[in-house]
Amino acid sequence: MEERSSANSTRVPAGLADQLKTWLPWVIKIRFVVISFVFAIDYALRTLGANPANPASFKYFGIVIILWYVVGLYFLIYNQLSQEYLLQAYLQILSDIIIITAILHLTGDLESNYFSLYLVAIILSTIVLPRGRVFLVAAICFVCMGTMLELAYLPSINASVAEHYPSLRFLVTSSPYAVDLRTLQVKMGGSLFAFFAVAYLSSHLAESLRKVGEELRDKSGQVISLQAKTENILESMRDGLLSTDSEGFISELNSSGAAILGLEPGELRGKPIQSLFHDLQTELPLSSDGNAFPTRQEVTYLHPRGERRILGVSVSPLIVPEIGAVGYVHNFQDLTEEKRREAEYRTKDRMATLGRMAAGIAHEIRNPLASIAGSVKLLQSMSRLDEDQSKLIEIVSSESERLNKLVSDFLLYCRDQRYEPRDVDLGNLIEETLVLLSHHPRFAANVRVQKKIPATPLLIRADADKLRQVFWNISDNALKAMPNGGVLTVQVEESGEKTVRVTLSDTGVGFTEQQLEKVFEPFQSGFSGGTGLGLAIVYQIVQGLQGTIKVQSKAGKGTKFVLELPKNPAPVAAAQVRFTSAVATGK
Repeated sequence: MEERSSANSTRVPAGLADQLKTWLPWVIKIRFVVISFVFAIDYALRTLGANPANPASFKYFGIVIILWYVVGLYFLIYNQLSQEYLLQAYLQILSDIIIITAILHLTGDLESNYFSLYLVAIILSTIVLPRGRVFLVAAICFVCMGTMLELAYLPSINASVAEHYPSLRFLVTSSPYAVDLRTLQVKMGGSLFAFFAVAYLSSHLAESLRKVGEELRDKSGQVISLQAKTENILESMRDGLLSTDSEGFISELNSSGAAILGLEPGELRGKPIQSLFHDLQTELPLSSDGNAFPTRQEVTYLHPRGERRILGVSVSPLIVPEIGAVGYVHNFQDLTEEKRREAEYRTKDRMATLGRMAAGIAHEIRNPLASIAGSVKLLQSMSRLDEDQSKLIEIVSSESERLNKLVSDFLLYCRDQRYEPRDVDLGNLIEETLVLLSHHPRFAANVRVQKKIPATPLLIRADADKLRQVFWNISDNALKAMPNGGVLTVQVEESGEKTVRVTLSDTGVGFTEQQLEKVFEPFQSGFSGGTGLGLAIVYQIVQGLQGTIKVQSKAGKGTKFVLELPKNPAPVAAAQVRFTSAVATGK
């Protein structure tokens, strides 16, 4: 069976085989409808008396109808078991012609009402056979019909021939049927014309439908291919692409856009665009001819993780020829990192210029400041001063010292930092810092320190002195933020195979949003008497150690500093000062 099937599949074109596979089950179903219809008509005619009741002929007619049903069921099963579709088509059409011929004989031969069944068989053949084979089916129908009629009316035919040709009278035999030869000729001639006319018209129509079907399949394939290519292009885009209808309701969103927004593509379908981008201007400017101009906007988006992201959104009308704008296309990108880098570069350039200028000014200030401080001390020792004069001298001395400290810190901040890395036990270094902090004048009895430091050594390669300064500056800020006491929590843990995390949090006054945006910029002190350089130096050192630092804070609810430090940073000779603003805060 497999060999025959494979051989058959090689003879039948792939397109025809697909059509036969699709249409053969439909032909079988149509056959069952036709059989039922024929039986119902004959039964109705016999019941109404239009067809003379002949129990014997009706019995045989019923047998033929049942046989036709059985043959149809056989072909239905055979169609499921075999792939020899062309052979099935031939067998079905041939069996139909034979059974129809039997029905015609049982229902009165020339007087039968079912000659049109041959036309049905021809029409069915146009569905499953090529056009040239349909004419062969029409010829077979005519041969079967003619043979059946000639056998049935042979004595009458011989009598008619003998009447015209006396020499052929020996052909005359007795027969229960009588028919005029001209009537038989007209019937057969009309049937011949009808068979081939129906074969021509139905095959032409079927061929046209096949061509249209093939063209439709080709067009459908092109549409599917184009749709798949378009989807691949949209899914391959790194930018987000979102489309809306004319009323602003979201219809489609690509995967990159969903990733940027942190949502599922189907999650937004049917929602208004304003629920996603609150400050997006949806009304596009119009040109003189009434067409909308594409626009470029920057909007703020609240990410599901709670982060505020800056998105660049380009809005363009979706125009269909001869209809006009049917919606809008929104192309968007996440500009948060780009904005952060821009702010970093601007701040770096500004601070580099300021550093060069301030370094020169600081040197010029320190010389006269030293002279002022020395002169004040000399004046204090040379003359007897009253209480008010002594107080003024102390103020000048303290302010000189404070100014000198500010200039020293600023020079330290502006100067390129150089690091001397070595293996450092991070837990031990923090313990030493906390011991020094416990002797700080602002460390009151109502200040409590909670330590979460692993018992085993946690070694990293870093500059111990600069790292100690980082912890000291942050802890000193925490004491300033808790004037009425509170809790300072220090936690050290491994955050991966190559990094460690240090968290320092307090329960102090915290930062406002405005302060948090500039927390690492110089001269942003929120405490009286501070230079505003402590956290700026912290950020500078952490950057030099190739780590990161983030701040989480709310006014009145304390502050948390999170440092990520590499265990083995890449070797560098010197680290230049780098600054960021709001992005470094980790809001």
